[in-house]
Amino acid sequence: MERVTLKQLLQLSKEDLKGKLICFPTDTVYGVAAIASDVEACEKIYRMKNRSSKKPLPLLCSNIQQVKEYVENIDKTVEYLMEKYWPGALTIIFNKKEGVANHISDKTIAFRMPNSKIALAIIDKFSPMATTSVNISGEKEINNIDEIANKFSDWIDYIVTDEAYLSNVPSTVLDATGNSLNILREGKIKV
Repeated sequence: MERVTLKQLLQLSKEDLKGKLICFPTDTVYGVAAIASDVEACEKIYRMKNRSSKKPLPLLCSNIQQVKEYVENIDKTVEYLMEKYWPGALTIIFNKKEGVANHISDKTIAFRMPNSKIALAIIDKFSPMATTSVNISGEKEINNIDEIANKFSDWIDYIVTDEAYLSNVPSTVLDATGNSLNILREGKIKV
């Protein structure tokens, strides 16, 4: 695991990150991430966390246009919620556009726009990132760089060391795939 500043990470190319995992602070917790289109790296996240393959990885985006490339259509209410709470701790599950190549899930896809200059700079440079908390599935998230390094240095290739504020409260998860909106997890944002 290489400890890097955001500035150092942003000097890499997208090709440099092929098959690689990055760890960086979001606005809620530290995330372990891979470029969303990188199947090999995304599979590495599942192995690192002992995560069920039936549990899709959410994507972090830096703008609403990135979401529109993946999803069928965005309901007016959902668009209003995106504009109101993004960037912020709201994850929204959408129906995926047919024909979109994405190994993460067959029919649905989840997006969140983090309120974090570090995370947004990484996404702006490299594209949407498949991201999840740094932990073994079912265990508490790890938000300390040294603890992350001790436990996952064999898995994570780069960890961003810039200081950041973390709320330590997970995002609220909203399911927008049906006829009505459903809160699956109440987190930082009360919708």
